Amino acid sequence: MPITARLIAKTDLSPDIADFRFAAIQGRFTGLEPGAHVDVILPDGVIRQYSLWDWDPQGNWISVAVKCETQGRGGSQAMHALREGVEIGIGGPRNHFALQSQDNHITLIGGGIGATPIVAMARHLASQGADLRVVYLTRSHTDAAMHAAFQALGLGEAYHLHCDDTDGRFDLTTLMKSMPVDGDIYCCGPEPMLNAVLEAGVHLRGGSIHFERFAAAETLEDTPNESFEIQIASTGQRLAVASEDTILDVLRGAGFPVEFGCSEGLCGACMVDVLDGEIDHRDGVLSPEEQDANGFMCICVSRAKSPVLTLDL
Repeated sequence: MPITARLIAKTDLSPDIADFRFAAIQGRFTGLEPGAHVDVILPDGVIRQYSLWDWDPQGNWISVAVKCETQGRGGSQAMHALREGVEIGIGGPRNHFALQSQDNHITLIGGGIGATPIVAMARHLASQGADLRVVYLTRSHTDAAMHAAFQALGLGEAYHLHCDDTDGRFDLTTLMKSMPVDGDIYCCGPEPMLNAVLEAGVHLRGGSIHFERFAAAETLEDTPNESFEIQIASTGQRLAVASEDTILDVLRGAGFPVEFGCSEGLCGACMVDVLDGEIDHRDGVLSPEEQDANGFMCICVSRAKSPVLTLDL
């Protein structure tokens, strides 16, 4: 159940990014960890997901940083319109971008507003004495909203701020070639940056690239939709999913109480296990390895490659 929280502080971090600190009115926030995000239930009922970048270890308050996107769907503008003292609902948290093994070197790459979960990861790794490096990529120093937060971690030469307007294009190939053997990359930011990181990743000597998207993969935007059926494993009931429908819409229309959040394949709230059939993954949550496993899917955007998908419902 969502926690009712009060906005106790709203602080500008850059011309278009603000920090929002919410305090729990009743109870406490739990499950707070690096990489996690929460559902912010805005006054008009719209739900948006934002990564945690700071929080009280006792769970009394959390902080999210939000960029005001004038060309977005309106959620960030509604966030920036909030006034201190307002009460809203906070759901979650959920974490599809969790730190894995910390035994080897870790390089963290944050691009723009994607630096928010990277700050939390860097703070945790630094507190554990991990072998880490942080690269923060921005268009300019003015846009570097999380620079002060990174500096406060005392990382020294292990932290690098790169501003395109003064430093030019960042050399990801050289970065990858400098990675220690079996070192891991954690990356969050805009789609073009993520694609560039994945492309440069061919130069890694072992290790993995873990990433989080803020938008669905561009390569799937124009993918045509085919109709198919879903089968409910517990009852054998079959439901048709037309080309213009989503599995989420069909299930909700049939009375199934499935959870959902962003409806764009970015939060993972609507994840459902798949027992049979081939999935057409279109989310920005699951890693390539998780997608290849063909065991679960985001029903708000993903579809079927096979005529029937059997869902564990």
